[in-house]
Amino acid sequence: MKRIFFVVLFYGFFVKAVPFEGSQIVISGPNHYAIEAGTRMAEKGGNVVDVAVTVGLVLSVTNPYHAALGGGGFALIKMKGHPVVVLDFREVAPASMDKNYYLSKGEMASRLGGTAVGVPGFPAGLWAMHQKYGKLKWKTLFKEALHLAKNGFRVSGEWVDRVHKASKHFSASGGKKFFLKKGKVFYRPGEVLRQKALYQALKLFRNKGASGFYKGRVAQDIVLSVNNAGGEMTLKDLENYQVKWRQPMEASFYNYHLYLMPPPSSGGVVIKTALYLLEHLHPEKFEAFSGEEYHLIGEILSRSFRGRALLGDPDFYSNPLKKLLSEKYLSFLKKSISQEKAIHLKPLDLKDLKESSQTTHYSILNKDGDAVSLTVTLNGNFGSGVVSEKYGIALNNEMDDFTTHPGKPNMYGLIQGSGNYVQAGKRPLSSMSPTLVEKDRKIVMSLGAPGGPRIISGVIQVLYRTLVRKMDMDSAIQARRVHHQFLPKVLFVDEVGFSPDTIRVLEKKGHQVKRSWNSRVYGVWLKPSGILEGAFDSRGDGAVSGF
Repeated sequence: MKRIFFVVLFYGFFVKAVPFEGSQIVISGPNHYAIEAGTRMAEKGGNVVDVAVTVGLVLSVTNPYHAALGGGGFALIKMKGHPVVVLDFREVAPASMDKNYYLSKGEMASRLGGTAVGVPGFPAGLWAMHQKYGKLKWKTLFKEALHLAKNGFRVSGEWVDRVHKASKHFSASGGKKFFLKKGKVFYRPGEVLRQKALYQALKLFRNKGASGFYKGRVAQDIVLSVNNAGGEMTLKDLENYQVKWRQPMEASFYNYHLYLMPPPSSGGVVIKTALYLLEHLHPEKFEAFSGEEYHLIGEILSRSFRGRALLGDPDFYSNPLKKLLSEKYLSFLKKSISQEKAIHLKPLDLKDLKESSQTTHYSILNKDGDAVSLTVTLNGNFGSGVVSEKYGIALNNEMDDFTTHPGKPNMYGLIQGSGNYVQAGKRPLSSMSPTLVEKDRKIVMSLGAPGGPRIISGVIQVLYRTLVRKMDMDSAIQARRVHHQFLPKVLFVDEVGFSPDTIRVLEKKGHQVKRSWNSRVYGVWLKPSGILEGAFDSRGDGAVSGF
């Protein structure tokens, strides 16, 4: 079978990303080692879940700054003969924590060190999806990840950049030992990194399943490392971790049906709100990429994010979904938007919200409409900066996604409410928004992105460009985007690609405009011709492959 593969390595500037077309299956994601491994697994007869597990395992080796086993995330899964389901493998707060835990510890306690680490969910998620839907044997899915951990891979420019930025938070017995040569010298792009310790952890995971991570030597290593770094995690915290199978949020948009993430992701609520406003306000009536179009999209995004502050983990908190998605409230938002000027509404809640950008995503779709859209995160770059001392597993700082210091904004300036207070066993609110699109009862698109709240605005704009503007997947992903998250009162635009004239139009309408980074979208869609097209964002590392 013919397989073609494209990749871009990111060195701090925009480069050309090349799309790919296939007839059987296409995979889009952040790293060529992972995407190529997933393609080989599909060629061996693996289904989309086997492919998803393979890709995730390889990413845990090659992309530890945002996809290590010490993280967590969400997936939307569609298998033939089964409804679309949500797999929630988000990290949870250790049993020692409550809403007052951080008040006396300082603002950085939820961002760095052992007190920032939530109980990881990624390994449990990979195990759970394979147990429910996998076709090939579990152990066969580890071959590529084990090979790369033991024999090494060539680090990218982005990998080097991430290590440089995180190194000041690494300990000599943790991150420096595993990610710097001899614990002192930085790798350069193209040099080979070998991770013999992680290789041993992966073998335990392969041989024992989830218990190989959540019990025994790996669990002991994680608990010891977290507590050595000032945390209070126990073996029981790991042993008691459980994934959650949930029902997706659903939305109609023109002739399409969408499956979205419910809480504890805020993505579904915000996206569903935006789709309503897009369908009723018709930004497509303006010239594409004009100041008029971007103004309206920015106002739609601002309104859609307004209710995000009221959301939290549904297992601990009653989310006001009926209110936020009611015709009355949506109509109010629609009427509050002016094409002539930017209007700022009163906030619904002014408490703390936290979220970082060290997330990644991959999208998988085959010709039969089987699909996986999976987003995984450590939250910050290399998460908490804590790397387990025996096995070299980077650990998240997901506790910073909770409302830890009411009234104070986080690194993203996001605002959030009491539904997201810390509580033992609770999942923090997230922006991760894996998305599936259905037409005529068949999944025709798998889509998602990393990037904190910019995940949501990126997914919304790619949906709009493809489903309304009828752009192909690659053009929609590469298109310049805006971001507005209600607070701060700022319209963020891509760092490059916006003309001075467009900026002037937006400023004349009352927007405070700032150039900024944006999310990286990874998507696959089934074209009307029956051909699968995959694309990845030129804003960063990426790859797309299939056959």
